[in-house]
Amino acid sequence: MHITRRQFTKTTLLASTGAALIGSNLVAQNSASVYIVQNGDTLSHIALRNGVPESAIKKANNLNSDLIRVGQKLKIPTSENASIGDFDSGIIHEVKRGDTLGGIAMTHGVSISNLKRANNISSDVIQIGQKLKIPVIVSTEDLLSHVRAQTVKIAVQRDNWKRIVVHHSAIKYGNAAVYDRAHRKRGMQNGLAYHFVIGNGIDSGDGEIEVGPRWTKQLLGGHVKSYQTNLTAIGICLVGNFEATHPSKRQLSAFTQLMDWLRSDVVPKATNFAGHRDLRGEQTICPGKNFPLAAMHARYD
Repeated sequence: MHITRRQFTKTTLLASTGAALIGSNLVAQNSASVYIVQNGDTLSHIALRNGVPESAIKKANNLNSDLIRVGQKLKIPTSENASIGDFDSGIIHEVKRGDTLGGIAMTHGVSISNLKRANNISSDVIQIGQKLKIPVIVSTEDLLSHVRAQTVKIAVQRDNWKRIVVHHSAIKYGNAAVYDRAHRKRGMQNGLAYHFVIGNGIDSGDGEIEVGPRWTKQLLGGHVKSYQTNLTAIGICLVGNFEATHPSKRQLSAFTQLMDWLRSDVVPKATNFAGHRDLRGEQTICPGKNFPLAAMHARYD
C-alpha cells in the first residue's frame, strides 16, 4: 500500500565528520553508512533524507523493486559514488572568524566532502581569509523537459518579467494542486500564488517542477504583499520548511536549472533575484535559514 505522508526521524548533522544520523538508524559500518529501515519508511523518503537518488540506493543494495522491510539494513552510497551531478564552481566563500567547514557547507547547501574535494583539502582545518570554492551540484538529469514543453505553447510576456523571487512553502507537505486549493480558499481568484512549485518527494516528485496557471496564463503573481512587485515578479516555491530542514539536492538542482533557463532563454529581462525576505516591506523569514540564499545570490546577482 502506498502512503504519501510519513513521519521522519529528526536528522542531526555532525559537522565534525560530515556524517548524518537519522535518529539512531544510520550507523557506520566498515566506513560506509548503513540505514536501518523503520516502520513507515519508504525507499524514496530514505533517499530524500540522505540526499542521494533512489536508484543509487537500489543499485548499492542490489534491489530490483521498491519493497523494503522493517529492520532491513540498507547501504547509503556517498554523494561521490551516487552519480548525482557535476560541479559548477564560481562561488567563493572567504573564511571569517568563527567559520567551520561544516558550517560553511550547511550554509551553502553542499556536503563537507564535496567542499573538500572542490578545494583539494584533506582536513577540516581552515584559516581566516582563506578563499574556498563552493561547488554547486547540478544534476545531469534534465528536469525541465515538461516545463519547456508547456512553455512553448504559450505567449510569454518577455518584457513584463523583471524579477524572480524564491520561497519555501514553510510546511513539508503539499504540491501545486494542494496549494492552489488553499490559496483559492483564502480568496485568491487566480489560485496558486506561485508560477512554479518544486516538489520534495512527498506529495510530488523530489525535484519535480510543477507549472502553475499563473505561468501558463502569464498572470501576475500572488506570492508577495506588494501588488506592484507581483506584477513583474515570477514566484518559485520549493516545498519544505527550510527553517527546520534543508532543501534536497534534487530540489536545488531543479531550482538552478529552472533559473538558468528562465534568465537565459525565456525572460532575459528578469535580472533581479531575491529571496522573499530580501524584499522591502516583507516581514518574513522565507525561504528559511537553511536555503542557500547567499550562494544563489552569488550565482544570480
